[in-house]
This record gives sequence, C-alpha cells and structure tokens, in this order.
Amino acid sequence: MFCDEIAQEKFSLKYPNKVPGDYDISEIQYTFDFISLVYKDDSTIEDAVREVCGKYDLSETDFHNYLIENKYILGNANADAFSEQLKKYNTKSLKKILKKNGLKTSGKRERIERRIIENGLLGGTYHLSSKSRVFYKNKKRRIAIFNEYLTNYYFREFNEFYMDNYRKKEANIPIEFINSHINKAVEDKNHRNYIVNNQLMFEHFFLKENYKEMLRYALRNYCMNLNPIWKIDELKNHGGLSTETYDQMLFLKEALGKNRVISTYYVIWDSFDFENIIVSKYDGYRCLKDILNLKDYNRIVDDLENRFYDNDDLKIKKITQKTLFDF
Repeated sequence: MFCDEIAQEKFSLKYPNKVPGDYDISEIQYTFDFISLVYKDDSTIEDAVREVCGKYDLSETDFHNYLIENKYILGNANADAFSEQLKKYNTKSLKKILKKNGLKTSGKRERIERRIIENGLLGGTYHLSSKSRVFYKNKKRRIAIFNEYLTNYYFREFNEFYMDNYRKKEANIPIEFINSHINKAVEDKNHRNYIVNNQLMFEHFFLKENYKEMLRYALRNYCMNLNPIWKIDELKNHGGLSTETYDQMLFLKEALGKNRVISTYYVIWDSFDFENIIVSKYDGYRCLKDILNLKDYNRIVDDLENRFYDNDDLKIKKITQKTLFDF
C-alpha cells in the first residue's frame, strides 16, 4: 500500500556507501551444509570440511579457519569437554562412526565413547559448538523473518545480527535490526537512509496492524522532511512533503482519529534535537492540520516551497526547542 518510494537497493551497515557485488553470496550456506553433515549425518569435522569444499570449490584450509574464527567448531581441550559433545549422539550413531573407521562396535556405551575419544574421531581435535547447533536449528526461523520483513537488507548482515539476538522474542528481532539502521543514519546524518528505514518500519507495523507504532514512524519522517537538516545545501530541490507521507497521514487519521495524530506530532517533534530549524513546530502543525483537513496536496507543497525551500531571503536560524512556539 505504501511501498512506492522504498529504496531500490539494499541496505548495509557494514558497507554504507559501496557494497561488494558478492556481499549476499556468503559463507552462510557453506556453514549450514557443513553443520548438517556433522550434526545430522554423523560425519567427522574433516570429512564434512572436505565435502563442502569440494562441492563449492573452496580452500579446505581457509574454510576450516573460518569455522574456527567464527566459533562454529571448538577445540577439544580435554576428554571431559569431548565427552560433552558425545551426549548428542545415541549409541547406534556412535557405533556407526566406529564401524565407518574400522573399529570394534561391541561393548557398553561408556566403552564405545572411550574408544571414540581415544581414536580422535568426530573431527579429531575439534567439535561442533553450541553456536553451530543454534545456527542449524534456527535457520528456517531467521529466513522466515528475513523474507517477511527485511528483504530490503542483506541476509548475510541480518544473519550476523540474528546470531547475536536469537534469544530475543521473534517479533522484536526485525524491529531492532531496522532501528539499528535508523540509528546509523542519524549518526551519519544521512537524510535518505533515515527516511527510507523509517518507511520500512512503518511497513513492518502496517503488516502487524499496529497503527499507533505506524504513526510514530510516519511522523518522524514528516518532521524530518519538513526540516531536511542534513541536506541544507539541497534545500531548493527539496519537495518538503512526499505523496507517501500525505497518504499515510490520511490513512492514520481514519484509523486513529485527528486528535491522536496531532497530539502524537507534538511528542515526536519534541523528541528531535533540532539544531537547525527550517520549518518551525507551529508551521509544521499548520501543515499537518491542512493535510488532515484534506487541503490539496499540490497547494501544500507549493506553500512550503514558496515560504521556505525556494525563498532566497530565508535565513536558517539556529534555535533550540525552547525558542519555538509553545501552544
């Protein structure tokens, strides 16, 4: 409904300017295939590395080092640590490992485990970490989150974020991820990324039918579009109010009521630490009131251009919130 002006390219915090062409072709699938071979198919670490590297034409040394550096596999410091890994295998699976390596399969569970430890099986001196098991078990969950809310971002970056935040409630993960991009846009004073990421958050809550949260993000964009403080040099080319924002305000007026929209506007405006003010709080209120009263969009835009953005006599005043109209 409101997606017309969402960015065509994807977003990355790691590469805010120029993203490498193969950034989304990552080690994620390699890692998943490797973990699957060890965790589900009882393969040894070495055999799994060899099979994955053969499949994807990778360097075995580089891939093995990648798994260590990212803590997907850990060294077995002692027999006790190694025994912890064995607990995830049933006795039948352990016997299969012994048979595959030409060793006896007879004896009780304790003897079978000792035989595996003594012979350095299950990947020799390495074993799968708990991070690997979480990675495997939650792969479908994070892909579902990404596909539903975050396709404007890079999966590789989201996967890294997910692995650090998987214990949180599923509904909070995409919200925190997008907000991290909004915070970075503020830090970089990037007007465009701020607007588009807020728009994506608006879309997120639109899918959830959470109109109060939608209003917050729509008004943040409204305030920033009236005061494009990070692109003052482009002021004469600034439209001031997008058709997207205009339509959103009318939609939210119907969903929440005019009074809710206006009262929330005051709160959102005051949350900004504006150092440069182009359109004052009062003028912003008047403009919002015109929108809610169905004043023609083109007339509103023309008024903003004539009074502010295209006015050669306008001096952008550095004032604080305390000097604004208090009404």
